[in-house]
Amino acid sequence: MSTLISAALLGTARTSTTFDELPAEVRGHARELDGDPAEMLLAAAALERAYRRGGAGSTTAAVPTPAPDDVRFTLPESSSAHLLSMLAAKATLLDEWFAVALERNYRAPDHLVAELLSFARASEAHRGSILQIVGERGRWLAAQNPEWSKLVRTRDANPDVWRHGSSSQRTQWLIDTRRTDPALALAELRKSWGTERGEQKAAFVSTLAIGSSADDQPLLEEALDDRRKDVRRAAAEVLGRIPESEFGERMAARVQKWARVERKLLRSALVILPPEEVDAASRRDGIEDRPNPHTDYRAEYVRQAISSAPLSLWNNMIGEPGKVLGMSVDEGWEPILHDAWSTAAVAQNNAEWALELFRIRGTATDRRLLPLVPAKALADLLRSGNGDANVLNPGRAAIYDALRGPWPDDITRAVVAQWERVAARRADGGAKAGEFSRYKYSASLRLAESRFPYSAVTLIDRAAERARDPDWRQTFARTASAITHRKTLLEELT
Repeated sequence: MSTLISAALLGTARTSTTFDELPAEVRGHARELDGDPAEMLLAAAALERAYRRGGAGSTTAAVPTPAPDDVRFTLPESSSAHLLSMLAAKATLLDEWFAVALERNYRAPDHLVAELLSFARASEAHRGSILQIVGERGRWLAAQNPEWSKLVRTRDANPDVWRHGSSSQRTQWLIDTRRTDPALALAELRKSWGTERGEQKAAFVSTLAIGSSADDQPLLEEALDDRRKDVRRAAAEVLGRIPESEFGERMAARVQKWARVERKLLRSALVILPPEEVDAASRRDGIEDRPNPHTDYRAEYVRQAISSAPLSLWNNMIGEPGKVLGMSVDEGWEPILHDAWSTAAVAQNNAEWALELFRIRGTATDRRLLPLVPAKALADLLRSGNGDANVLNPGRAAIYDALRGPWPDDITRAVVAQWERVAARRADGGAKAGEFSRYKYSASLRLAESRFPYSAVTLIDRAAERARDPDWRQTFARTASAITHRKTLLEELT
């Protein structure tokens, strides 16, 4: 076609038309053309276009093995339609809907599998849930289409993927294998460690956080001596997740040197004695000079050591977490210690420390800790404070977000009451009326749609009837409608 295009651009009066680059099946017919060169050119182009639009000839293909049966219940027709509409709208209800559908052993009907795979390919938001609900039949279909095949990684324990794959394939193999056979993944990484490229080592080391154990220590200790800083830092982070490691013992020894308990008659105090400088061994373990505008470099040494030391150290030194956190400490050190203990609690998945830190810190709690805090403690904090007027204080947003639904009735009533007070201030007008717009409360309104109990609909309907501001009246009605719709969608699955 390129020679035909060139002839058309230059003009048949300036160049001759040749058919050598045309497909063999078209070339013979084109050479039989006769007459005006321009007409011959157009006829040859038409022949080639018809040939290409005609498609390919028949070939022999292997029939794939039939898709496996899926014995789960098929989604009701109405639920299937609602699932597609929720995915298209990116509805906030999707997480709860998928949880209920999968818990009740539902699968997608066969005729929707292809469309659901297209949604999964387009967005990562609910990809895992979609792949669960399409099940084995969906994975079978995805494997037949190159555009979908990447959705379903073959979790092959064969080390050939690790030995001969691309960097991303090898990293994924490590991740998958660490979940099923940590020893095999460690053994393969150990064999090739000496020949691995520096820029890949940090990612490989980070995968050892999955199923980490004392068996990983020798390789991680070797990684602490790597030339690359990102590799050393990754190794220190993983070692910090293994409280019984030699690394943890070294960090604990440093903390004991830099912190001491002064026992007094009424109340013992925790005294911090930061070092002026750290030795080479400390730097090998990842303690480094980290600039912080709020503290000096010595405080950062202490923070890093406490973050990586096993929390059991404090139980041995002082007692249970509540007693440690209740000790007197210099005011300047308290936020540093709380931050370091929070980091350690997250790394060591220590729910006891997370709860005690939450009780002390309240709304100032590190957000990383909240998933470890029991729902009752979260709810109790939301019930406390300076009365109901403070219930939607922005500082509580993370607590509300962490509290799974359905919310307790008293918290639900407090939130609706606060909305009503805001709506009344908006209706009263004045210079600050803009501060009471529904847009200022969009986060809590969105959460209410998925976290409020169904019984809240009556409460919100009454708020809509009392609202004097038309914008808030519509918002109340829309929120009540969303909760009713959620109830309908979830009851379809029963």
